[in-house]
Amino acid sequence: MSKSKFGPLVGAIDEGTSSCRFLAFASNTAEVLTYHQREVRLIYPREGWVEQDPLEVMEAVHECIERTVANLRHLDIDPSALVATGISNQRETTVVWDKLTGKPLYNAIGQWCSVSSWVDTVSYCVDNVSFCGDTV
Repeated sequence: MSKSKFGPLVGAIDEGTSSCRFLAFASNTAEVLTYHQREVRLIYPREGWVEQDPLEVMEAVHECIERTVANLRHLDIDPSALVATGISNQRETTVVWDKLTGKPLYNAIGQWCSVSSWVDTVSYCVDNVSFCGDTV
């Protein structure tokens, strides 16, 4: 394991409702050493619906990790001192992935939708497979 003057480092992915960030902490002091944050676009396809492009979310997570690692190097901190990563996400957001392609069948349906809007969105996708993806 790589040694750091800050001790082992812990990373945190925070994928929120409007942005994503990756933070690097000194595990001994909980000090944030560096981070990178990027906004994630919200999509409003119909009244009461809030969605996100899941591929954009994944791209944002990757970018935030890469930029934070670059920041660590710039600060002369060895990124290999990162020994663990935690994830905080939106909990209620739903994405359905195609088991064969690994691609999303539709946008991430946000937790901000009312329950009836969420049910309407899922029902719409089930009834309109060509709109939401090629396979179910």
